[in-house]
Amino acid sequence: MLFPLLALAVAACPPERAHYTLRDDPRVTARFLPVAATSDWPSGLALRLHFAGSGREVDFLPFGGGSAARQHLASTGPVTSTQWQLPSPDGPRPLGDVEYIGADASYRLLDEIPRRGGDAPVHFLLPDLREALWYREEAGRREAAARQFFDLTGCGE
Repeated sequence: MLFPLLALAVAACPPERAHYTLRDDPRVTARFLPVAATSDWPSGLALRLHFAGSGREVDFLPFGGGSAARQHLASTGPVTSTQWQLPSPDGPRPLGDVEYIGADASYRLLDEIPRRGGDAPVHFLLPDLREALWYREEAGRREAAARQFFDLTGCGE
């Protein structure tokens, strides 16, 4: 009962201040980081996943799926690196793309990618994440991730 109350209390959090935890594995966390917004990458955000077991971090750029009304994340290099810059839409994607499904506190699906300064999703699901982190990665760098929702667990710096 406490979780729905927390979710409703932080529902107005902007994505760049939101903190998420993978429901079945609290060692996997996520947060949105601010990046430049362009016509190719309009959200102004990157999603960073952190794996406490290995210390590894993986970054993705949100993008809309056009008329299909589906949202996706394109893998990219570490966005906090001084050498990183927004890639071209057809540029390299180390782990490919994964589908992104955002939801509000009542699990109503959100039909757009998160945008800097907007409202953070209360829950999101990355159905292809396990495949991307295991089958699209070298053997020594693979990460296991449960196929489950990430839940908003806090709002702050």
